[in-house]
Amino acid sequence: MGTAVVTASNPLASIIVVLVLCAVSRPIIRRISVAEANPWLVRILWASLILHLLAAPAQVYVVHHFYHGIADWKRYDQQGSILGPEFRHFDFSLANANVRGIVNDGSVSIATGIVMAIVTPDQIATFLVFSWFSFLGTVMFYRAFTLTFHGARAGHRRYAIMLFFLPSVIFWTADVSKEAIMMLSLGVAAYGAAKVLARRPGGFSLLALGTALGILIRPNELLLLLGGFAVALMIRPPGDRQSFGGLRRVGGLLFMGALLFLSVFLTFHYLHTTGGSLSLNQASAGNTGAGIGFGSSNIPYSSSPAYYWRDIYTILFDPLPFNAHGSSQLVAALENSVIAVLILISLRNLRMTIRASFARPYVMLCTIYSILFIYSFAALGNLGLIARERTLLLPFFLVLLCIPRTPRHRPPRYPWELRRRARNRQRRQLARSGVPLAARPGRPRVAAATGATTASGAGAAEPTRPVGGRPGR
Repeated sequence: MGTAVVTASNPLASIIVVLVLCAVSRPIIRRISVAEANPWLVRILWASLILHLLAAPAQVYVVHHFYHGIADWKRYDQQGSILGPEFRHFDFSLANANVRGIVNDGSVSIATGIVMAIVTPDQIATFLVFSWFSFLGTVMFYRAFTLTFHGARAGHRRYAIMLFFLPSVIFWTADVSKEAIMMLSLGVAAYGAAKVLARRPGGFSLLALGTALGILIRPNELLLLLGGFAVALMIRPPGDRQSFGGLRRVGGLLFMGALLFLSVFLTFHYLHTTGGSLSLNQASAGNTGAGIGFGSSNIPYSSSPAYYWRDIYTILFDPLPFNAHGSSQLVAALENSVIAVLILISLRNLRMTIRASFARPYVMLCTIYSILFIYSFAALGNLGLIARERTLLLPFFLVLLCIPRTPRHRPPRYPWELRRRARNRQRRQLARSGVPLAARPGRPRVAAATGATTASGAGAAEPTRPVGGRPGR
């Protein structure tokens, strides 16, 4: 963690950057709200954007007054302020800024230098840009969710409120940091994966772009996403008759293989290794100790799956108000309490995770990512680090809490609410009624007998009438 003198901030430069970012965001927000056909989404997106921008100067204040001026972004800020003017004059040497390597920390310093080459070496202005990157990432996550559950609006608002307004997602990505860049990287990659799984065009391009944005910063997190995507890609939702053609299938497998190989290679380079293998226990030992910066370390960890229950508690709930020490931990404990309440009121949604994973493969991706993230990142052994890292888990984990479901005491209307026997009975009923069971995913199909427009598959609209049991009135 750096302790170097950071660059100064010019209020006028910050105001100009805010105005430019708002001007650029306006058509993005308008286009998304029109595409989603949700008028309330405009207000939510603008409110989230404003909170992201306000969190940038708040990040500087909190670090200086509550964390004794200790933060990784100080090193990135100092090195970026040296690289920025050099980049502006097409001098791409890294020696003057003492940047050693481009994997991990070096990539963040280089990204900071690129931003400072545009906005000048100004601390707050640069933070604002990185916070905006994070905002765009959350927007991509939201688009991935709505594409997966197209037509099932029951969970859209719920996911939007959770995703766009959780304090840690806003605050810990509002600085020059790996979290800000990885929020954008994972968001773009997740949206691309959702498009591929929904049989929509352009998915692989977005997946490659998202991977390229973060592969040199946190390849281990991209490895979790790509691993989950590889499993989800093998799932064929019920009623989906479209499949990848021979050449397209081979190309997709080669593409996935290349991304996975690169992610594995860089992950071994990024993480501690013992004898050429990953060592989570060694990573945990390297983040614990005594002194400044280790105040919330020494969290017990074991790589044994038998202690996975403890990993869940460490990542999602530690600390809670009864065992928090200090003001910073108390703030984290309050959000952890909110997450605990959200999980309790979403038990019905979580119960449908397995069925929803086979009906909507993106849910399978989110499930695998969440399980592996909790297991591997509990090895950090430091609550301060875990609080920051967890921001890159929440967009995936919240999907599981927002799986659309029918209100209580009403007949189920989504296929993942039904057990297999009830789903088979539903298909027989639909077959007898003449309603087509499958159409090209994401594209309308006109029934020959009735002239009704229908759709099905991974990206199709959900049924608008109850299924299973007696028809709704």
